[in-house]
Amino acid sequence: MEVTGLNHAVFDVNIDSAEAIEMQSNTPPVFSNQNVITAQPPGGTQQTRRPIPVSTQDWISTPRSQLTALSGSHFLGNVEQLEIQQIVDLSTLLGRSGKSSQYRVKVPKAETLFLAVEEKPENRSNGFNFFSLIRSDYTLNIFDQCGEPAFVMKINFKWPRSLVNLRKVTVGSSNFIGTVEENFSIIGPNFTVYNEAREPLCNIFGPNVCGCCMYREAEFQVISIDGTHQIASLMHLWDSTIHDYTFLITFPADTDVKLKSLLLAAVFLLERMYFNQ
Repeated sequence: MEVTGLNHAVFDVNIDSAEAIEMQSNTPPVFSNQNVITAQPPGGTQQTRRPIPVSTQDWISTPRSQLTALSGSHFLGNVEQLEIQQIVDLSTLLGRSGKSSQYRVKVPKAETLFLAVEEKPENRSNGFNFFSLIRSDYTLNIFDQCGEPAFVMKINFKWPRSLVNLRKVTVGSSNFIGTVEENFSIIGPNFTVYNEAREPLCNIFGPNVCGCCMYREAEFQVISIDGTHQIASLMHLWDSTIHDYTFLITFPADTDVKLKSLLLAAVFLLERMYFNQ
């Protein structure tokens, strides 16, 4: 009896196992068909792409990368005119500003290329003192559109002047570029522009008046070193749009960018000598 019962139990187990196997054989496999993904499923929220902060129109394919870093002088390439405006706010007009002098260098009626900021010495006070009249240096830091230093211009501005102590401005970028130096003249401004090897490039002549009587609207002619032709012009003019005086530099577009940067420095020297208030 015990053996028979055991065999009956084993038989029941075999029947259950056979039924389970039969059910499995009749059930189709889960991955019976091949699934091909042709598109990514859409996300829950779609965000618009942020606009590229540069103009993508009229791009020209060139072998040189458009992301190549350029030095400050390269921003002056193909530029025919530069306008220099002093940035003046209400606090400056009222004499309450502790800020340094700032200038905007731009293409007329177009974009700003540089921002010129006076480097204010730590030992220079905001009020009037005797040493402010005889200080020997006046430094301008020129920044490009990216906020990177483009030029450093140091103006030697000792006072009073003498035959051996004439005003000049030294220009440097990643390397030394040159100088613009005042020449002794009884009447009328007279300057010479030198390159990094101190070779004269051109001369600058102003109106035939004493510096203390300089016209508010004046033109300074940039003449070739042999005196045969005019290279450029530096003009101090009244701008009716901003109701202030500005400097306008005009030169051929193919002028060497180093000479352009030296003429820009000459403007700041002239501004400091004759027109700064």
